[in-house]
Amino acid sequence: MTDLPNQEISSNAGYTPSFPQLPPQEGHEEQKEVHEQVSLSSVISDLDRRLRTLEERYGNLRKKVQLSDQNLVESERSFIAEIRTVNDELMDLKRTMNDFSEKILIFHDELGKSAKKQDVKVIEKYLLLWSPQQFVTRNELKDYLKTHTLKMTEEESSDKEDEEEQ
Repeated sequence: MTDLPNQEISSNAGYTPSFPQLPPQEGHEEQKEVHEQVSLSSVISDLDRRLRTLEERYGNLRKKVQLSDQNLVESERSFIAEIRTVNDELMDLKRTMNDFSEKILIFHDELGKSAKKQDVKVIEKYLLLWSPQQFVTRNELKDYLKTHTLKMTEEESSDKEDEEEQ
């Protein structure tokens, strides 16, 4: 920050203000004194003007730096929030992938326990050989036994009667 004022002052080091020339008169010393006062006053006002310009530039630069710092802090905060969001989403994705991996392993184990195509064909051949459609159900067997036991008891009783009659 001190570089800028030094540069400006050094660049104007050869500057000599122009002063109004007074016509030569009898009081040459008075004229010289007035000329020095005007010259000194001019230099002071020029330095004052330069100082104000430098102070204004310094103030503007300070404001720009402060604004840049604020923007940088805001950007950093937003980046941190975005990074946290991305990290959270990444963790959710990892959990989901682990769940899918576990389910696939369980599914693989279950498939390993299921019957193979060849096993199903062997069972199909046995079923065709046995013809289970022709098997008797329990209810059908009970009904059959009831009717046949009645007939047998009737036949036995009629046979006994026939024997007794003879």
